[in-house]
Parts: sequence; structure tokens; C-alpha cells
Amino acid sequence: MWKSFLETFDGTFFNSQFLCNLSTETKTEDLGLNVIFFPLAIDIDPEEHSFLNRFLDSGGKLIISSGVGTISAELKLFLDEHGIKIAENQITRSPLDLKHKVDNLLTVLPSGSFYTTIDPATDKKVSARWQENNQIAICGSDNLVFFGYAWGQDVEKNNDIKTLQETINYFWDGLTPKLTKEITKEEFKKLMEGISSIKEEAKSVIQISEQLNLPVIKYKLRKHFENGEAFLNDFSTDYLFANPLEARESARLARNEFAIVYSLGIPVRDVEIRAVWLDRGSIVACRDSLELTNLIKNLAKMGFNVIFFETVNAGYPIYPSEFLPQNPLIKGWDPLKVATEAAHAYGVELHAWVWTFAVGNTRHNLLIDKSVQYPGPIISNKGRSWALSGENGELRIDMQPEFWVSPANKKACEFLQDLFTEIITKYDVDGLQLDYIRFPFQKDYAQAGFDFVTKNSFKQATGKLPLNKGPINKTWREWKAELVSDFVKNTSLKLKGIKPKLKISVAVFAIDHSLRMKLIQQDWEKWLMNKWVDVAYPFYYSFSKDEVKMRLERERHYTNDQGIIIPGFNLRVLTEGELAERISAARNAGALGISLFASEHINTQKQDLLKLGPFREQTVLIPYNDPFLASQKILDEFASIVEKITSRQAYSVLTDSQSEKEVYFLTKELKESFRSYDKDKIQETEKKLSELQLKVKNWLGLEKYLDRNKRAMYITSYLEQIKTLLNYIKE
Repeated sequence: MWKSFLETFDGTFFNSQFLCNLSTETKTEDLGLNVIFFPLAIDIDPEEHSFLNRFLDSGGKLIISSGVGTISAELKLFLDEHGIKIAENQITRSPLDLKHKVDNLLTVLPSGSFYTTIDPATDKKVSARWQENNQIAICGSDNLVFFGYAWGQDVEKNNDIKTLQETINYFWDGLTPKLTKEITKEEFKKLMEGISSIKEEAKSVIQISEQLNLPVIKYKLRKHFENGEAFLNDFSTDYLFANPLEARESARLARNEFAIVYSLGIPVRDVEIRAVWLDRGSIVACRDSLELTNLIKNLAKMGFNVIFFETVNAGYPIYPSEFLPQNPLIKGWDPLKVATEAAHAYGVELHAWVWTFAVGNTRHNLLIDKSVQYPGPIISNKGRSWALSGENGELRIDMQPEFWVSPANKKACEFLQDLFTEIITKYDVDGLQLDYIRFPFQKDYAQAGFDFVTKNSFKQATGKLPLNKGPINKTWREWKAELVSDFVKNTSLKLKGIKPKLKISVAVFAIDHSLRMKLIQQDWEKWLMNKWVDVAYPFYYSFSKDEVKMRLERERHYTNDQGIIIPGFNLRVLTEGELAERISAARNAGALGISLFASEHINTQKQDLLKLGPFREQTVLIPYNDPFLASQKILDEFASIVEKITSRQAYSVLTDSQSEKEVYFLTKELKESFRSYDKDKIQETEKKLSELQLKVKNWLGLEKYLDRNKRAMYITSYLEQIKTLLNYIKE
């Protein structure tokens, strides 16, 4: 939650510093502060209470946003002292619309969001109400404003930022610009260079789409390009007139428009994975089978061909199970059955998305009227001996929201495998995605695995007891990673033995391997290289487009293309332009598709971007279903693009007729290798592919010389995708 808050708060560009270790001796005048933002608040200790009262008495201004959980009596008292009476946190079972008083700003909180009940009789100014029930959402006074929801969590990022900015101006006239960081000359230059670079890319895309006569909506490309130029001019003007807030917004909009051009102008791929996570909240919001069927139908119409359907969440199956109680939020029907039938009716694969070792969740507890400390149905029924714990016996490691079973507990692992077996045998799912397939995040002083079973299993294996620090700590972490890997291996062998065509994937973190092994013991590259999983979906949530490309290429190199890696992007925090950039970056890095989290955050703008751009035509094939045919089709697309470029002398990337002959014959030979494919001769096919890649690399060296290097994305990534599929084919 804190990470999500920071990602959103960074987008305000406010001058800020973090306060911690406040005491009764802290002097407000020494801090030099005008405004304090106290986010995700459910509690306040006496020293904070005293300090904030002194801060307000001295003329400071305070913003408090609600958190997730039970509100403490101390926090209620503090707010009451300042005229705001709150009751308890509530949970929405359907979407809430936040109607903001300023400029009719509308912000949507998705299903499953928390909000705080505020006394309707308050005499404070109100800037926003919930449209559905007209209850107060944001209220305040000359010195304190209270957000009755967890700012920076469930709302679409840019809307949430704008809500905060407009709220500050509403209560404290003209303060937002004063809080905004000035743009230095260095920052202006850097922003201008970045936007100008993507402007040139957009310009190149328009030219190439015309040269190749690609089936794109050309007037939309030009319109977005013109909008980008206008916003870029506004950026320069706002900077010169020292309006940093307006300047940054103009810069964001300029980049957004040019990035959209980049995405709308790229060729559609007949062969790729277009995956989306369909979360529990969205499923619950569907009150019956018809609504869920329509939701899946709409996702199919958008162009998605794989849906990850949240099937086991916080230890509760979404379907009626023989092993566990069905999620209490589902009454009298079977969403998994409906979803599977609907997905297949509309030509979409449905993969059961399951939480693995995380079997309880504090936030979900509040949804189902359980205590925050309820560890979930598995640990409650099977006993604490199944639970993973910390050094002092705590079941939540470093206060994370999940409760976990230990991967060292053989009975727990067998139970999970039986549960997953029930899913794939009872329902016609196309795949199973393992989430939370790791240990919780740990620090040196807050390790997981001091429960009796884990601790003693480690002692039996190594003759040593686990410690939080020192050489044993490293051995312990490596041992824990092996536990997770063994579970993946055994589960894959068991489930594929029952259902050979089942696709097993993992939702994983894209953290660097060494750090990931230290923090969560998740060695997913090993799972790919051993072909225990078909696809890995790492979350590239916080990375720029350049980092996405760099990290994907590095992971492909690390695994030697031994498996399919599809990047996952967070729709909540991305504008449509940022989404466009990342889709292009993933493709340029040779990825065989993208995955988006989650369906609830697909707004109209992002839907239009997908339908008019990279998803404007339906796919013909999901690459892992027939890698031979997929490779052939990708090669055909490659040959078609090269032919279009080389057929016009003015646009040719080739230097002479000899080069044209070489590309023609190399491509023809590679096609023939696929038509007469023999697994014993795969090395010959790989050799022909390498020769073709080398030739293309030499040709593209001329592109940069001729200032046409932006066209490389139309050529290189096809061959990288074929290389991945050839390795996927190999046993």
C-alpha cells in the first residue's frame, strides 16, 4: 500500500520531505513546514497527536487520508477535536463514483475499495460526496482536510493526483502552485530532450506507416501528433512564465500524445499473447452469470485472448469446492463455470489464477466481516502447524497483509496440489497461474521460517538452525528458494500428468535475481529453463519504457531464451501514452505479447488505445499452442515487412542487389526448414536463423547512417520471437 501511495504521490511533484521519529520535543518551527500529509491513517500515537495539534496551532495545514483497517479510538478523538466525526471504515461491493465539487471532476473507485463513514451533520466544508449514497467523501476547514478513502490506492492514478491538487486549492485557495517544485534549467532541458525524442519516433512511425501502407487510421495519427506539438509549445510557454504545475501537465500531455502515435502506428501481430487479469473484486461485482458473461465478452471484443480468472483468493475458492468454503461474497452460483464457458464461446483462453502459499489476507477479512487477524480458512481449519511464522511466532511477516503456509510443510503442499487438481479436473480451464509462489518479503531482521516445521526441516537438511544474520542466513535463503522450486516442479509434473495440454504460468516479480532471492526466494528463471512452467509473467510495474526493454532483454539473455517471458503492466498507474510506450518497448525487446493488470482499470481511453492500435485485429494464434505454426506465421510477417521496404528503392534498407538476394534466399531457406521440421535437425534451423539475424543487423547499421534507425522495430523483433519459440519447442 505504501508503494502504491508513493507512486501516486510522486506524480504531484510537490516539494516534500518525510517525517519520522516525532516526539513531544519536536519543534514545529524547526521543520519549516507549511503542510503535512498523513496518508493511509488508521491510528495515531499520543506523540503524533500532540505534535500535530501544535503544528495546527502554529498555523500549519494538515491533510489526512484514510487507511485500510480498523480505525483507532485515538485517531477518531484527534479528528473529533477538529470538528470531523468519523465512524468506521466500510467496504464497497459495487463501484463508487466520487463527485468532486471543483470543475465537476469525476473519479471512479473500483469495487472493493474502502471508505470512511463521516458524520453527515458535520459543519465543515465538503468538496466531494459519493454519488451513490450522497455520503461525505472529502471534507475540511481552513487548517485540516480529511480524505475519507485510501488516497493513492484504488483510484486511477492521474485522477487521484488531480483530486488532491484541486482539493488543496478548494480549501486553501492558490496553495497548490506554491507547493509544486520549480522546474530547473537542467530539468527543463531533460524533459524537452525526452519529449523531442519520442516526437521524432512518432514522426518516423507516421512516415513508415505511409511507406508500408499499413492498415492504420492515418488521420488519427496526424491528429495526435498535432496535439502533441501543441502541448509541447504550451510546455515551453508555461516554463518561461514560471508556471511549473501547468508546465509539467503540458509535458505529460505532449509525451502522452506522441506515445499514442507510436502505438497506433505499429503493425498488428497475428501471433501474440494478450493477457488480462480478471480480479476477484470485478467478479464479485457481477451479480449473476449474465453480467460475468458480458464482461468476458467485452474483454474478448477488446482483443484479449487470455484471461487470468482469480479462482483462489486469500484461501477462498471462487467456486464451490470440496476442500474449502466458497468465497462468502459469492452467493448461489459458480463464477468459474460461467467464465470458462463464456471464454470458450468467445474464443478466449481462461486460466485459473490461484494464490499459492499466501492463504489469508487482512484486507479480504474486512470484506467478509472477519477479524483482521483471521488467518484464512486453511490455517484456521488445519491448525497453526501449517502456518509460516517469524522469529517471535508472528504469522504476518513485517506486518504484511498476508498469512502464509510454509513451503516446507509437506501436508500443506499436498493440500494445495489437491486443490489445484480439483480445479483442472472439474473445470475445462486452459491453464493454471500460480501467484504468491514465493516467501513473503523479508528483511535481515524479519525473516520467515521460524515455525516448528520449517525450522526443523532446515536443521535436518543442513544440521544447522536458521539465523537472521550471518553465513547461515545465506544458506537458509537458498534452501527456502529450493523449497519453492521443488513445489513448482512437483505441481507441474502432477497437473500435466493429468492434463498434458494444460499451460502452467507464474505471476512473479521482476526484481533483479540476486535481490529477489534475498527478499522473497523466488527463482523463476530456473522454472522456465527446466520447462516446469510454460510462461512467466513478471510485473514491470515501476519501470520506465527503457528499463522495460533493458530488463526483458537481460532476462532473455539470462535464461538463454529457454522460456516465454511476458511483461505485466499496471493499468492503474499508467496513462494511455505510458501504456503505449510499454507495449512498444515489450515488442521491441522480442516479447511474444503483454499482460495487463487488471480488467477493472481499463477505462475508455485505454480501451480505445488497444482497439485502435496494437489490438485492432484479433490474433490468429497464441504462440505456445502451436510453436511450429507460430514461428512460420511470424516469419511470414517478417518477410512481408522486408519485402515492402526493399520493393521501393527510395526506402530500401539494403545496399545492393546482392543483399536483396541474400535476404530472399535466407528467408526462403528458413521457411523450408519449418515446413520440413525435424527435431533432430533443429540446430540447422537455428543456424539459418542466426545467419538471417546477423545479416539484418548489418543492414540496420545503415539505417542509423541514413537517419532511419527508428524503423528497426519493424524488422528485428520478429526474429527474436522466432528464436524464443525455437527454444520453447526443444525438449
